[in-house]
Amino acid sequence: MSELDKIQKELDYYKKKFSVAEHDLAIDGYLSYVALVRQQVDFIKDFKIKENIDGKKTETVLYDRAMSMGEGLPDMISKMNKLKIELNIPFDENDGKPKLTATSPQNIGK
Repeated sequence: MSELDKIQKELDYYKKKFSVAEHDLAIDGYLSYVALVRQQVDFIKDFKIKENIDGKKTETVLYDRAMSMGEGLPDMISKMNKLKIELNIPFDENDGKPKLTATSPQNIGK
């Protein structure tokens, strides 16, 4: 199978999976959760501590919110990854193929 065929197969999988999102509340919710996490990551990535701890009350509030967001982010990412696995979102090109198991003396005769 060529690289282009593999990419096409993966694209077809995701098209099928996410077209269901219009009707599947779980996948739609997952995509919304991912968007929220991305916004938080972008906010924290662009946040500059030096610019937000001058002592002004509004800047301190912004700093506090950014720190709170940053502390909660690892937990949110873990939950997002668990949800992705639970909803069977990641593409697996071996899906549907028999899985190879270890050879043992008990299963040699089978």
